[in-house]
Amino acid sequence: MKAQACELKFLCRANKEFSHEGGILFMLCLFLANCTSISEIPISTISDFSSSYAVQSFEKKRELSGKLETRDPRSYYHYLEALKAEKVYQMEQAALHYQEVVQYDPEAERFHEKLVRLLLRTGQLDKAILAGQNALSSFPENEEILMTLGDILASRRQVEQSINYYDRVSQSAPENARAPFLKGVILEELERFDQALEEYKKAVLLEPNNPLVQFYIGRAYLRANQLQKAEKSLEKAVSLKPNLIGARHHLAWVLERQGRTIEALKEYGLLLKLTPDNDHIKNRVSKLHSSGALGQNHSGGFEAIPSGLAKQINVHMRIATIFFEQTLYMKALDEFQLALAVGDYKDPHVLMARIYETHGRLDKAVEEFEKLRKLEPKSLEILLYTARLYSLMKMTQNSVALLNEAVQMEPENDQLQHSLSLAYMAQGENEKAITTMRKALALNPQKDSYYFELGALMEKGGDYKGAIVNMRQAIELNPLHSNAHNFLGYIYALEGYDLDQALVHLKKALTIQPRNGYFLDSLGWIYFKKGEPKKALTQIQKALIYTEPDPVLYDHLGDILFSLKNYDEASGAWKNSLYLTVTDKEDPGGEMPDPQKLKNKIDNAKRLLQQSY
Repeated sequence: MKAQACELKFLCRANKEFSHEGGILFMLCLFLANCTSISEIPISTISDFSSSYAVQSFEKKRELSGKLETRDPRSYYHYLEALKAEKVYQMEQAALHYQEVVQYDPEAERFHEKLVRLLLRTGQLDKAILAGQNALSSFPENEEILMTLGDILASRRQVEQSINYYDRVSQSAPENARAPFLKGVILEELERFDQALEEYKKAVLLEPNNPLVQFYIGRAYLRANQLQKAEKSLEKAVSLKPNLIGARHHLAWVLERQGRTIEALKEYGLLLKLTPDNDHIKNRVSKLHSSGALGQNHSGGFEAIPSGLAKQINVHMRIATIFFEQTLYMKALDEFQLALAVGDYKDPHVLMARIYETHGRLDKAVEEFEKLRKLEPKSLEILLYTARLYSLMKMTQNSVALLNEAVQMEPENDQLQHSLSLAYMAQGENEKAITTMRKALALNPQKDSYYFELGALMEKGGDYKGAIVNMRQAIELNPLHSNAHNFLGYIYALEGYDLDQALVHLKKALTIQPRNGYFLDSLGWIYFKKGEPKKALTQIQKALIYTEPDPVLYDHLGDILFSLKNYDEASGAWKNSLYLTVTDKEDPGGEMPDPQKLKNKIDNAKRLLQQSY
């Protein structure tokens, strides 16, 4: 009943967004009665519902009466599926469903907008152009579609066509500042500088607080040798966005051209803090200091815009970066796709991958980093990040392969050997993990964490002696290594070896992390092994407060309660342990109770409980 109620709420909410026409929900209910659950139908099997009762009824009524007040139930179905896909950022799937929506409901203008936008967002630019042109045949003044087509065509260097679309936007939506601004960018690239300046003037009137518009008009004034106007616009740009490096760089140059050397040096100083490796800025500062021009008005003999500033970052990359900083990630994706249409380079892929990872689309993040690997095959940073993404996706073979490649690039890098060891461990190749961790230690024998992890690997393989040796070494290097203290104490307790020393290690661990539930569990287990079950129970009960439900902890709790002859509660603890053990789908990578032993303990407790009655 709960699942059905949730589904009905979702349908009603979606119905408000889709249509206010009363008959459609009834039609949809009829349609769903003849189909399997929406969530169970993959997209490859949903292309034809012509045999459903709802569709047949709809078609029959249309034949009898012509135009209907209700909409085709197939369009409504695909709309719901598109919403579900968008909710989990499956944008490619959403675009496929919107293609179906506009096929069955071609008069719904906003769904055409949505389709064109999603096709752009997913990099399907040819399809976006076709879909947009098809939509404009019915909605010739649609601002968003005109703007999107203008952007795509401009990015593809089809400049006259893009200018035509931008002009159409300005005619149908004169308040739109983006159209004249981007038209100005195109005209500037065509070296039609006077026309570009006029377009920037239109844009700045519409959006005077847009830092990019102020930056670009400032550049245009600078090129036209209108230095005071250039200074004013560039100052406004950096006041609106202080980290807009290009605008600040141009402002420094305008000040320099006016002979205001001290002010120019101040701006160059700020730029060096933002970009300390910028050789052009270092060169300008050096020349200003060596020229003896400090404090002098020396404005002759300057070029309008020097070669170091002439080449501009793609405008869509600038817009995308601003959206990214504002966490408007979907808008940023649109702009990144437009930037990549101009030319393939590193920065868009990196930021797109970060967006995809943020939204749980690790597959898309990997796709972007694989493109990066082709662009920069020798980049260790890109290779390692790609390996990390594969690891998050549980694709450990891919991660291991990439880390092996990284090790071949830098075999003396202990951190790479360490990462490779952890990847082998995640893949269950314990011996390879141990061998590689030893290589990391040989390269950096002062790393306490390497000894700890090698000890943990050895314990996992049953080499308790080797594990103890490495844990002691970790503690020798770092006496505050709380995990090593806990590990040593717990191994001693498991082996029944030197329980007093085990107690010393656990107390040290808890001094460092007093609310660590796993440490408290270890301490309780040591007391149990020492024959002090009441003290053990106190520590285990504390541990339960500070940890998530853990099968080992409940197993220990059951053993302690059983020793205190509390058979009923012991049985309950073991049942909890058994449930957590058999329902845990992930590889725990550590100690787990044996389900059969737990069942035997439960049966034994039940038998003793019955005997006590």
